[in-house]
Amino acid sequence: MAEGSTTSAMQHSRLLLKHRKRNQVGSGASTAEFAPALVIFFLVVLFPLINLIMFTTGYATGYLCAKQCASRASTQNTYTEALTVVQQEAATFVASGFGAFTKLVPVGGAAGSGIDLYVVSVPYGGGTATSWPKNTPMPAVATPDTNTYEYKVEANFNVGPFMNMSMLPFIGSVPGLGPPARLTFVATGSAEFPEGLNQ
Repeated sequence: MAEGSTTSAMQHSRLLLKHRKRNQVGSGASTAEFAPALVIFFLVVLFPLINLIMFTTGYATGYLCAKQCASRASTQNTYTEALTVVQQEAATFVASGFGAFTKLVPVGGAAGSGIDLYVVSVPYGGGTATSWPKNTPMPAVATPDTNTYEYKVEANFNVGPFMNMSMLPFIGSVPGLGPPARLTFVATGSAEFPEGLNQ
């Protein structure tokens, strides 16, 4: 009887030892799989998500810049003053914290500001709108008795990614993940002093 209990105790300890070895092998395998899974998570999920957040912030900053430029231009006495003000506003937004964070870069525009300023006239009672050439005053005196006048701002900016992912095969060519994304915004504001639109 004592011999039988000794045999069963030895079998039990062998089973426990085998079970422990199996658990140790399984735990090492899961640790080895964690590193590649973490790399895939960062490359496929986390970094594109951060780039999306930056793109959204850049979009909001560019749109706010266009709206602010149109608002400031509409209160100026002359077209020349309005053009100067929109260039200053664009430079302020690009140099701001949000502009630097989103890598906001102006594309074209008056004096490289990314902003083009138009004058648009619309006859009272409807009709065809007339848009004058960008970044130049109206060639003739405004007629506020028969037309309404507004400044139209067209803003063009590039928004760069937080992490350039152009090395990845499938998403590397997507603007905002690899190359910068080009954004264009249009905003308008009624000209408060139409008599100065040709100056």
